[in-house]
Amino acid sequence: MDNPNKRTRDDFEGPDGPAGGYEYDDPSKKQHVDPTVGLILDICKDIRRIGENSNLATQVDDISYISNPIVAEFEKIDKLREAILATLYAVVIEQPQKITALTVLIFVCNAKNFLVAKYVIEYFHAKAQSLLDKLRELLMEVETREEKQAEDAGVFNDLKSVFKFLGALNPIIADKAVLNLLKQLLNTAIELQNASGDKRNGLAEEIFYNVLIATPYLLANDFSEETVAEANEIVELAAQFKIVEENERSVSVLEPFDSKHKNFIEELPYKPRKLITLILPAITALQKPEKNWDGFKGALFLDYADLMEPIIKEALDSNEISHELVKHALPQLSIPSMDEINAYKPDGLIDSLWFQHPRLLFQVYNTTTDFETVPSIESYFGLFFKDIAFDILTNMSFNQKEASIQLSILDLFCSRDLFSPPGSSVDQLSMIAKDNEAGENVPPLSTWKVEDVAVESILTMIFQLPKPLHYEIYYYTVLISCCQESPESIAPVFGRAIRFFYKNLETLDYELKIRYMDWMTTQISNFDFSWKWDEWVADSQLYDNLQYHPKKTFIKNLIAKEIRLSNKARIKDSFVTMQQDDNGDNKLLALEEFYKYLDISLFPNALDFVINYDYELYGGNNEELKKIVTETIYQRKDETRDKLMLSPQEELIYEFSNPQLPLHEVANKLYDFIIANWRSNEQFFDMIKETIEAIKSSVVHVDAERILVNLLFQTYAYIGSRSIYSVVSIINRDIAKLKYISGQKVTEDDYKASGTDFSFPELELTPEQFQERQEWIVDSILRIWVHQPQVAFLILEYLIEFGILNPSFLIKKALDFENNLIISNVSCMESINRVLSTSAKGDGFKDVILMLFGKIVENLNSTVDKLELASPETDEIEITKDFDEEQKNDSALMAKIDLQWLFYEYRGLLKTYLRKFNVEHAEFLEAARDLFNGIKNEPTRNDVFKWLEELQY
Repeated sequence: MDNPNKRTRDDFEGPDGPAGGYEYDDPSKKQHVDPTVGLILDICKDIRRIGENSNLATQVDDISYISNPIVAEFEKIDKLREAILATLYAVVIEQPQKITALTVLIFVCNAKNFLVAKYVIEYFHAKAQSLLDKLRELLMEVETREEKQAEDAGVFNDLKSVFKFLGALNPIIADKAVLNLLKQLLNTAIELQNASGDKRNGLAEEIFYNVLIATPYLLANDFSEETVAEANEIVELAAQFKIVEENERSVSVLEPFDSKHKNFIEELPYKPRKLITLILPAITALQKPEKNWDGFKGALFLDYADLMEPIIKEALDSNEISHELVKHALPQLSIPSMDEINAYKPDGLIDSLWFQHPRLLFQVYNTTTDFETVPSIESYFGLFFKDIAFDILTNMSFNQKEASIQLSILDLFCSRDLFSPPGSSVDQLSMIAKDNEAGENVPPLSTWKVEDVAVESILTMIFQLPKPLHYEIYYYTVLISCCQESPESIAPVFGRAIRFFYKNLETLDYELKIRYMDWMTTQISNFDFSWKWDEWVADSQLYDNLQYHPKKTFIKNLIAKEIRLSNKARIKDSFVTMQQDDNGDNKLLALEEFYKYLDISLFPNALDFVINYDYELYGGNNEELKKIVTETIYQRKDETRDKLMLSPQEELIYEFSNPQLPLHEVANKLYDFIIANWRSNEQFFDMIKETIEAIKSSVVHVDAERILVNLLFQTYAYIGSRSIYSVVSIINRDIAKLKYISGQKVTEDDYKASGTDFSFPELELTPEQFQERQEWIVDSILRIWVHQPQVAFLILEYLIEFGILNPSFLIKKALDFENNLIISNVSCMESINRVLSTSAKGDGFKDVILMLFGKIVENLNSTVDKLELASPETDEIEITKDFDEEQKNDSALMAKIDLQWLFYEYRGLLKTYLRKFNVEHAEFLEAARDLFNGIKNEPTRNDVFKWLEELQY
């Protein structure tokens, strides 16, 4: 019965285990702890650890042992009783995989002292009722409740776990009370959906799903004909629930993979399935044959019966009050009215997920092998584990280490032959699958991996659309903890997932590509930046002449993110592979193909960009100046060519102080002025006037105002080049001064903060002049930090935060069609997302987001124009997927393919921002529709309006 390869928690939690002595409970000193308090702590700890032993006999013995102090003290010590009840409830909600083990404890306690079980059942009934009452309370508070991020799973999701627990306790609950309770909730779901007509009711679907996912728990500890009949009654009633497909309307806006207008339809790894359509067929399959559920008996839940019966029999024989099994009452629940439920807007994480959109299931592993390594999502087993994992990850977010442990040992709480031995390789499982198919294994052996179940569940949460339930970093840390718990068995599981996403990058949703990059960045940075980079060499070479191919941009941006977390030298050292030489000896081979990505500059030819920028700044008509700038910059490049560990000061190209250039004296004086601890507004104003005059007298035929803005902001950035905090500190010191130069209105608060009474005169700029100044500010920061884009964009974000720069001008730069930085550069991408998220909380966001949508539409149309389609308005834009080595050197073909990819990247970006910032106000939607009507390409325009419709579910 017991698998010798199963591990217990202690195998990896002890001081010598992978978890490094981690304790869920604080190992506080207990020398002077009150005996009662000590007893409570010990019992509650035992309850939390219940079932975490691979040996069933030992597990049942432990449970029997735990029951003794509970039975003896439960009625005597109020604090102990309250603590036990609260702990039982917490475990049921946070770690529902332990429900069947908990019920064994309650059965044993019931045999020894039935009052314990009575209290437990009444407590859980009261908890269920309080959850329903909370719904009413939330409804009453809806007008006054502040908008905040929910932290729990929600009323109905927690009810689901209570139903599971009560279902497993069914043998000691009288009068078919659990059946009646489940039917009561199921009838509520049916009535809710019927009242909604042809429109999907998210809460009705959740209640329906929750009742069905809990139904098999009736059979966890009792397979009598009576209980089987009760389960069948629920399934029969569930058939009356109307699943609304709304004319088979898809939810393409939420689908993780995009067929790119059928061009990539054959490359899609799978078509996402709606969770609501799977649960009833999965339950029905468990009933077969002849609705007796025979195939389900012992297949999922641990069978404690043989070990438990003698303990319960002995306890009943010794019981002075009753030698017979005592059953307890479970009253019906007071359920809110249909009107109350329909008016309720969920504030729990999983409840909200059901409420907002149909839930789509995410898959990874069964798409990568010819056999199952995780249970099929069409089966109850597959839905069971996804449901359990969602609850663990959502309700244990306060303790990511414990969440990772519980996911890693899920197999301990299931039938012992349900999973393959931990750490089984795909090659081993492949041989098992072949033997199963050949009939050599009778019964067939499992190829399911508990590691795959755990990792796929976490990845499902990361890639949840429209947004993850928690910040992605929480899930990343859980994955890292899982790997630390068992690195040899988990690392290959990660590798298969990474390869799955990389293989499907062409069709992966735009936003999910960013999440994939974030996850992989975190993952490999936590494991010494090691990765089999050689697997991507061929793609890097094939797409060398493309700028916007998803795999090319992914590789480039991933390396850029890794450099940000480390340094170029360390990342360069990771570009190696093992190869055998002529003697058969292994040796490291450098992957020089990736060295080109170590230059993370904002533009492909950063030096030429700087030279041309400075030349144009000085008027664009002095070849002597251009020669000086060029020679100086290339001399600097030659001096630092082989240095991968450049300091920010070495990498910055600040040319104003170059003694060969006409403004070096002006620049040095301004530098000295700014670097001083504090200067008054009046002194600053005088310095600006003096600087303007000096510029005009030093360089003829130039825009003095533009040079001033560049000189000023580049100097601030250069002075603060030691760290981002330095530049932010010095800008923060001079907000009033910089707002004046930028053309912004300087407020009374700005003047108070500047510590001076002097007020700057009004510049009286025209709208065009104000726009120019704002654009110059953006350009100046990108110019000085061109080699480190992440710093440039962070500085610009702080300028926005301080009110010196309007966010619209950074967004315009990011979506400028000449460079398309938002598509090609990860630092720009991340910066715009942060700016939009911050702007969404303030006034004027409507104008910002509409401007963003307008720029995307403009770029889509520009791409269509450049593609020169025969019928640009009606043609579906197809991507040229296949080309050979000779064709990749065809510049015209590469330019065309780049435009095709650029079009779909902007299309994906538009979908992302529609999901992320779906403003439901009619005024906004009307304005957005007007913009989207301007999309020239009809198939894409239709898609966008379809997404809008889907988002209004």
